[in-house]
Amino acid sequence: MATNYFNITGISEGVNGPAVPLRQEIRALQSTNPDMFNLYILGLQRMQSLPKADRLSWFQIAGIHGRPYAAWDNVRGNGNASGYCTHSSILFLTWHRPYLALFEQSLFENVKAAVAAFPAGPIKDKFTRLAPSFRMPYWDWAADARVPDVVLNQETIEVETATGRQIIRNPLYSYNFGSINRAEFPENRYNTWLNTVRYPNLRNINPTDKGNPAQVAAQMRQIEKLPNPGTNGLNLRDRVYALLSRNNYQNFAFFSNDGWNNNGNPDDYDSLESVHNTIHGTIGGGGHMSTPAYAGFDPIFWLHHTNVDRIFAIWQVLNPNSYVVDQRARYSTFWSQANGTEGPTTTLLPFHQNNSTYWTSLTCRNLKTFGSTYPELIDWGVVGPDQVRVNVQRAVQTLYGRTAPVNRILGEAPGAIGASTFTGGPGAAVTVGGPGIPQTDGPGDEKTEGYVPAQSSYGQGEQQPIQAENTGYLDLIKDGTVYEYFCNVRADKYAAGGSFNVHIFLGEFNSDATQRAYDDNLVGTFSIFANDPETTGCEKCQNEAEDGLIVTGSIPLTGALLDRIPELNSLEPENVIPYLQSKLHWRCNRPDDTPIPREEIPSLKVGVASVPVEVPSPDHLLPKYGEWQPHYQVTAGRTAGLVEGDDL
Repeated sequence: MATNYFNITGISEGVNGPAVPLRQEIRALQSTNPDMFNLYILGLQRMQSLPKADRLSWFQIAGIHGRPYAAWDNVRGNGNASGYCTHSSILFLTWHRPYLALFEQSLFENVKAAVAAFPAGPIKDKFTRLAPSFRMPYWDWAADARVPDVVLNQETIEVETATGRQIIRNPLYSYNFGSINRAEFPENRYNTWLNTVRYPNLRNINPTDKGNPAQVAAQMRQIEKLPNPGTNGLNLRDRVYALLSRNNYQNFAFFSNDGWNNNGNPDDYDSLESVHNTIHGTIGGGGHMSTPAYAGFDPIFWLHHTNVDRIFAIWQVLNPNSYVVDQRARYSTFWSQANGTEGPTTTLLPFHQNNSTYWTSLTCRNLKTFGSTYPELIDWGVVGPDQVRVNVQRAVQTLYGRTAPVNRILGEAPGAIGASTFTGGPGAAVTVGGPGIPQTDGPGDEKTEGYVPAQSSYGQGEQQPIQAENTGYLDLIKDGTVYEYFCNVRADKYAAGGSFNVHIFLGEFNSDATQRAYDDNLVGTFSIFANDPETTGCEKCQNEAEDGLIVTGSIPLTGALLDRIPELNSLEPENVIPYLQSKLHWRCNRPDDTPIPREEIPSLKVGVASVPVEVPSPDHLLPKYGEWQPHYQVTAGRTAGLVEGDDL
């Protein structure tokens, strides 16, 4: 008898020819369309309340990412090892795309069921009109690194329900497990927390009191202070801008994942996966988001990964000719064998396209296949693909380019759209999405109120150049170019027995090691996102740990150097390199802020490289990068510092 697999088809409702509903930034969704946001909350609440045995429940879908390492939808495949997820693999981005589509499809059905429960009347009629255009939102942490208040602080939320307005438990704040089977969650802490937590209070807890309800409650209480979003947030924005603008990241193999290329070049250390890791490393704080095995259960995971997919989709428009290529699979999973091939036609288990076919990187290449897209990518009502690409370049300049060092130096972000949106200082909210999203009878309806074409989809009105945060540093530009500097970091993924952070500083920093993530001189954070190989049920992770898998990331330094121009007077290497020799520092911490001596991570290597950058112009909206130069003298002779002769 054939198995009745669940088919991930995407959402067809709300689609009108080439026009599909948009996934909105969560803050824009909440502020510009509170009724659609209401449906979102009701759908989440219903999905989280489904029985754990339901394959479309929150528990089952979140568990695909890690624990309990069970075969989802009866799909195990031919591999011998446990776990589906493809971190540090060329399939990292493409595997998560049908995974997100599965989540969105289940959430959509729960939204419809929530609407169906309303009694007949105008409220039900309103929600019924809205529901077809519902798509899950994203959190653009590169534009605004502050965790949305509705996700971070609001334990309850007031919504319109089938029985009237009520204050309910906020499904964005945390997920409640109800009960925990210790055989499924064997790691300590995770089998005592009945709710997902971020930065839990782990200190001053007596391990012998784990069974004490008061102590467990203390552990579950989330702290209010998260790592400095003003400094790390700007660095995240610079990293995303670099990934979308630097010519060396036009190769998907470099852009996609954090595995060390070890090709002798210092120009390809970063990746979208590495930036993604930093969100896990700085938001989890020793809670569920800090560990791959449990991250999927935290509601913020889905907002985070939808944004990762969005940045991936933006990159695809900018780089249409590069994609997944065949690579050797170094390790086994549920569905792949070590030393086999991972490539564009590799099946992305456990995600069925139909009852006999799995999704592959090739078949999920076009996001619109799933009936969704993002505000920057509207490709209907425009001249053609070239115009879409220009629109995307302008969106990159608008959202991430205004504070990018090269544009701060230039004094403007060429091609950016609308008036300045970053009016509240570093990390201030932006009006992404805005009223340009069809919200009633579906996209493509010219009578839909508020619809605007792609180039104006930020709620910003007329196109006009966005000014940078100051009047520029034009004297730093020499022959149309400026120098930029990057701190490259690599380490054994499992060297610390799980996730850890490497904080990069310019200048003195707090002597209290637990306060490093909040320091004013923090430039940025490189995060490793890893399971503990001693306790994990992920055999791929265990094999990677045995082999000493090296992962990499790159922290832009130029923005912080610009802030110190009165001390430097120039960005030329003869000025900057001596400054970095005395001011650049790096230290390691676990996600819960406890320190790790650098000597305990012998694989850790930190280096500095510079590159001349041709500033943007109306002819090329994004900067152009020249030949890279490593600067061993900055880090030589220092703990974990790169020295000449080390591999790049």
